[in-house]
Amino acid sequence: MLTITWQEEIASLKQNLRKEINKISGNSEINIPNHICINNLKSKLERLDEIEKILSIDKYKIAFIGTIGQGKTTAICHLFNLISDFNVSKTIANKPRNVIETKELLSTGAGKTTICEVIIKAAEKTYIEIEPYTVDEMENLIFEFCDYIADKDNANPDKKIIISQEIERAIRNVTEMKLRYPTINNEVTKIDLAKEEFDKLGLDEFKKLALNNSQLESRNNNKIEFDNQKNEQVWIKNTFAAINNVELKEFAIPRKIYLYVSYDVLSGSNLSHFDSVVDTKGLDEHPIRKDLQKYIENQDTICLFVTSFNAAPEANISKLIGYHLTSKSKDFHHRFVTLVLPHKNEPEQVHGCDGDYDTGIQIRK
Repeated sequence: MLTITWQEEIASLKQNLRKEINKISGNSEINIPNHICINNLKSKLERLDEIEKILSIDKYKIAFIGTIGQGKTTAICHLFNLISDFNVSKTIANKPRNVIETKELLSTGAGKTTICEVIIKAAEKTYIEIEPYTVDEMENLIFEFCDYIADKDNANPDKKIIISQEIERAIRNVTEMKLRYPTINNEVTKIDLAKEEFDKLGLDEFKKLALNNSQLESRNNNKIEFDNQKNEQVWIKNTFAAINNVELKEFAIPRKIYLYVSYDVLSGSNLSHFDSVVDTKGLDEHPIRKDLQKYIENQDTICLFVTSFNAAPEANISKLIGYHLTSKSKDFHHRFVTLVLPHKNEPEQVHGCDGDYDTGIQIRK
């Protein structure tokens, strides 16, 4: 007995619909009932096209979307086994000691840590690729940073130049003008080399120095592979941090980072069940963004809206979901999930791990 596949069944239904539409359209007179019937059949045809596309999806993407500092990256690392034990030095009872702590392989912090969108995929071997900014774009970012340094003494907050912390950190590394915090007379002092150079050179010469230090033309490497010379998890953690902070002289500022993780590292993780996991840039006061729209509108993507427990759903998340759940896009709702992360000292937390939040992840639809 032959089994009819869903592809064959849909193809047959679509063929029958087209025949019926052609049959009605072929009448010499198209009256109102026939017109309504044709439109109805065409809508069924469009729906079959959508169903065909959905059934053709082999693996879904998961896009983590949330406000800055809500724990998206930390959640991704713990959900998909992108963690490992590391030796760290700590001061305990006024004595330095080496202890073992579980750390995330991606750069995490209190927010504004990741410079760009990160796409994570399971692969046979571990490597990292970037989609870089162009030389012209990086020049513009450097000049904007120089203007920002020149504007530091501007007392008018309405006219003050502002750049993101992530971009500032990257440009300081690229231009070799990091902030320094030496201890002088038992007090930590902040030294801003960029401000010192600007005060000494003036804006035009300062821009020339920053551009010369950056060596933008030589930053043309877009891929780096695990070299098998050290522990693989250590390599991922250190190399990802270096690329994210633009500390490698051969790499440009990344517009996107693609992290391919070997099955050895994943060790039973669910990551291989998905096409990819996307760590999007954190939401700020402008949550409606084109880079998020492509994930929200794509049928092959499940959107996890990350929010803290006390604020669930947090204001930016409510605004973003509400914007897209219009009558035109009402079918998006079945791919929308709210991922609620109880932070420490919040109600109903489930104790289980160190870090910014506990492992008791609650999912609300």
